[in-house]
Amino acid sequence: MRYPPISVILQWPTPNYDSPETRGPALLIVNIIFMILVVAAVAGRFYARTYYKKWFGIDDVMCVFALIFTLATAVVVILANEKFGWNRHIYDIPFDWIERANIIAFIAKLTFTFAATFIRLSLICFYYRLVKDSGIRWFNWVLHASVLWTLAVGITFICLGIWLCSPVESYWIFPQMDGATCIDEGKTMLGAGVVNTVSDLWVTIVPIPLIMQLRMPLKQRMGVCVLLCLGMIVTIAGALRTYFTWKSLMDSWDETWHAYSLWICAAVELDIGLICSCAPAWKSLLARHIAELTSKLSSLRTPNASSNDPSATTPPPSRFNPLRSIPWFQHTRFDFERTKRSRLDASDEIALQQVEKSGRVSEMPLDDDGHEERRYGARTKTPPPLQISLRQSLDQRSVRLSHEEGNGSRERR
Repeated sequence: MRYPPISVILQWPTPNYDSPETRGPALLIVNIIFMILVVAAVAGRFYARTYYKKWFGIDDVMCVFALIFTLATAVVVILANEKFGWNRHIYDIPFDWIERANIIAFIAKLTFTFAATFIRLSLICFYYRLVKDSGIRWFNWVLHASVLWTLAVGITFICLGIWLCSPVESYWIFPQMDGATCIDEGKTMLGAGVVNTVSDLWVTIVPIPLIMQLRMPLKQRMGVCVLLCLGMIVTIAGALRTYFTWKSLMDSWDETWHAYSLWICAAVELDIGLICSCAPAWKSLLARHIAELTSKLSSLRTPNASSNDPSATTPPPSRFNPLRSIPWFQHTRFDFERTKRSRLDASDEIALQQVEKSGRVSEMPLDDDGHEERRYGARTKTPPPLQISLRQSLDQRSVRLSHEEGNGSRERR
């Protein structure tokens, strides 16, 4: 932690340890809300992967570590604000709080770096599956380079966070140890903020060309791109965090007062990044539950749809319904057919019924080779000659009656 020179301390107002001015509960509220959201997002991701997909990938392992360090960052920041004066002006912090506040700051920087690194690795591991589905093998090298870059950035800033001062404990000990040396914290953290923001932007935009090559409908591809572009919120939060890093560590000596906004931006950056990494799993989970809900609502609107009683779903037949669906100019034809059939004598009617009983025409497809065999038996391949001749005579008589009806109508006209 930086220690202001005497000339700056002499310009500060009288400390107010009992009722100091504070930044309010905004940081506490933001962290609690995002902690709930991020736990729900990760829980839904694991539920979808284990219950529906029945597998657990390396990106899920990275997500577990990201969740642990994200929650750890939120906890230590809340503790520092509520117990050690991070929401006050630096001159309103009692001297016996400074060492413990420095320890919290040391831990928070490390947990933040671990969380950001694992979130990026989780997303990149998910992109590997997209490459497998798309068939664009050369894009694997882009992802390999992204993994190496993410690991290099994470390891570098973890080492800088630990060995910022030599010896290490001189970072938090107050008053400052004799002979201790420290790297300029302001320049180090500002550089880390810029690199982290660029890394967030890279992880956000790198899969967009890949997604556009996937074999899926254009609407779905655009939806995935929009979903990934929500990661721009993470990039914006990272840029704001970098600005407040400069404000608190380089532009002003009132470090705790200006770092308050820094830690709000850090919470937004980590938590939204982790939520975005869980979004693909949530898509399948929500789609399944929405389909189930729609099915239940449909069954409530039609409660008898699953009944075994055909009359529950089929309206009672009406003798008038067929006539309503027939054009008016066909009614005369149906009347003529009824008149023609009424002119058949009783013997013809009985013969016709016998033919219908012995050899009824089926509605099965014409290419059913076993149809004739089922009608007349395995040994009889064609209908009996008597039935054929009787059917032909009846058809001829029907045609003759039709001609007589036509001639009679012309004579009447």
